[in-house]
Formats: sequence, structure tokens, C-alpha cells
Amino acid sequence: MIDLMLTDTTYEQAGLMHSKVAGRFEIVHVLPKKADGFDGMFDYADAFGRFKIAYIDSAHKISNISNKEQKSATVFGGEFGLNSAQYNGFSLHLSTYISQNLNLQNQPKENLNEDFFDYQNNSFAYVAESSIDYSNEFYEMKIGRIKIETPYANSDDIRMAPNTFEGVWANLDYTSQLNSQVIYLSRWAGYDSQNEEQEISQNEFKNLVSDDSSGMLGFSLTYEYTRNSEMSLWYNYVDNMASIVYAEIIGIYFVNKNGFHIDYGFQGTKIEELDNSQVDGEVFGLMSIFHYGGIFIGGAYNGVEVKSGKYISNGFGGGPYYTSLDEATIAAISEASVGKDAEAFRLGGGYEFENGLVVEFVYGELYNDDDRIVEEDIVLGYELEDRWNLEITYTNYTSSCNNNTFKRSLARLEYNF
Repeated sequence: MIDLMLTDTTYEQAGLMHSKVAGRFEIVHVLPKKADGFDGMFDYADAFGRFKIAYIDSAHKISNISNKEQKSATVFGGEFGLNSAQYNGFSLHLSTYISQNLNLQNQPKENLNEDFFDYQNNSFAYVAESSIDYSNEFYEMKIGRIKIETPYANSDDIRMAPNTFEGVWANLDYTSQLNSQVIYLSRWAGYDSQNEEQEISQNEFKNLVSDDSSGMLGFSLTYEYTRNSEMSLWYNYVDNMASIVYAEIIGIYFVNKNGFHIDYGFQGTKIEELDNSQVDGEVFGLMSIFHYGGIFIGGAYNGVEVKSGKYISNGFGGGPYYTSLDEATIAAISEASVGKDAEAFRLGGGYEFENGLVVEFVYGELYNDDDRIVEEDIVLGYELEDRWNLEITYTNYTSSCNNNTFKRSLARLEYNF
């Protein structure tokens, strides 16, 4: 959910199409309770959490196999943690992620959808965030297991376990409009980090790239030139993988005070491989979304140029690319078709009702000279009084890269406290 301000009016934008709009890398300043001593940090600690109930059902059709592979699962869990009060600028943060199989249909493990479990289809619970935090009026820092939102390392919260990282994150406000983020990350866990073929579970922290990699070092400079518009430059050095330069101009232009506004964005990435990793290429993208009242409609485009034997990456998370869909990204078709330039476009529209209900339809194609991915998404989101949140997504996915076609339904109900 992105909050947009125009004079005294607050605009809220949600859904798949708005997942790449202005505000997604914004630093939210939260003032913690203050304590007079070390013991008081825990006397005034706050518990928080998100109860989640989620259901997924998918039917895969491989072209050379006559029968569909149907898998489903229902789980309960979420995120549960503790924030201590602040003493001399320091505080402690702890959060556990949980996904427990409800097995309402009494299914054998081989029929469970893997997205909610470890590589052996077992339930899990693990400490995903555990950090020492420091903050003052101009500076913030977190050390330990942390959740961050940057172009090439982000939470990508699309299942039960968002991505989190081991390392250091800092934010420095030079002025009210100019700031920098600095990150150093060594390991990660979460949905995007899993690999069933290599028996790597999402609930285990593992090295970002390889055992002999020193991790990822990143720096950004962001200038907010209007209240809801900014330009930013990011540099990431990922040892044994690539150096990545990412630039973006993104914002919201308000045509009038009657609700007519336009989201816009321009992005460019240059990736240079390190240690013959094959991760190398350039990406260009643009997007716009037109809003009037509750109606919104828009599109996005990405183009990729790579050399022979090379491909681009999402990094560690959902990636920054504007044409990303519920499943497909332009990085995915680049990885599947090594050495080939690729293009992608995304079109969609929807309606946001005054009661918090958002309904949208998104269509996208990602293609090169030989392969094509087509995806259709229907997304429903409903937020009630900042406590309850319902997400329902239907995905129809067809890919010639691996001759894989599937239809997937996903529903998540959350209660925040």
C-alpha cells in the first residue's frame, strides 16, 4: 500500500500494477518508546504480529505429459515479534516467521504445493529478523537479520515468508529532500531464496551467491524533487556475481484536485559480470498509470540487451523491473534464454472502491526471438480499518521456455496487531 499526499487529502494505491510506483523504497520513520535505562527497554516493549491464513491451488500442464499436476495447500502462521523501547538511541527488534500446514484435505506430502513449505514440504518456523537498531533525527541503522526494500534486495512479500537478510543497513538524511542508504548483506532467507532441486529451504539462511563470496555492498543517493516524485541512483557490488548501476526517475503528477493523477517512471540498469558469472546486460524501462476517481489504467515496457552467453537477474527478491507480473519477470525469460535480447510489456486496469476494495486485471507478454511467456492476472485486494487485509490472485501462465503452463489461485487473509 502506498500513501500519496495532495494538500490535505491522502491517496492510497494498492495492487499488482502499483507495486513499482513511487514510495516503494521510501524510509518510514517510526518513533519508538523511550526508556530511562536498560531494563526499561523491555518494560516498555511492544509485541506485534500478522496472523495469516493462506490457500494456494495450482494445476501445471507440461506439453509432453497428458495429465495435469494438481497441488494445493492451506496454512496458518504469519509474523510475530517484539520491539523494545529505545535507550540512548538503541533498540532491539525480533521477529519469527511461521508457516504451519493445516492439511484440511488430508493430503500426502507429494500433493502439497511447495510454495508454503521447506524443500521437503514440511512446516517451518524460524527467526527471520533479529537486529540491534539505532536512530536519531538524521540517521538510522540496523545490524543483524533485517528486512529491507531496495531495487536488487527486497522482501517480495508474496507468500508466507518475505525475504530477509543478514547484514547492515543505514539511512542518512542530508536534508529533508536528499538521503542515502548504505547496505552490506551476506546471507538471506525467504521465499525467493529457496531451491527445491538443490534441497535449499526458504527458512534457512544461506549465502547470497556462493560460499566464497563476501556478499553484497550497496549505496544510493535519492533526491525527492516534489512530495511524491524522486530521482535516485543505486550502486551494488555483488562479489562473484556482478556490479549493478540502477537509475530511476519516478513520481506522481496531479493534474487537478478532483483525483486525476498520473504515475510515471523511467528506469535504467547496467549490469557488469564479475568472475565470469554470466550475469551481464542492460535494461531500460518506462511505465505510466492514469487515475480518475477510482478508475486506473496503465502500461509498462522493458527492453533487455545482453551479449552471447549472458543474462540479467532480479537480484535477491522481486527485482525492480516495471513489467513484472505475479509470476513472470523479464529476468526469468533472460535466464531461460541465455544470450538473447528480450522485451516485455504489461497492460492493465482496475477500480478502487471507497470501502477499500481494489479489483484489477493485468496482461503481460515477455519474449525474444525464440521464446515467449504470456501471463494474465486477476487481483482482488480488500483492506479494512488497517487491521484486516485480504488478497486473492488468479494467474494464468503460459511459457514456451520450458513448455510449462499453469493456472494458480492464491488467497491470503491477514490480521495485523
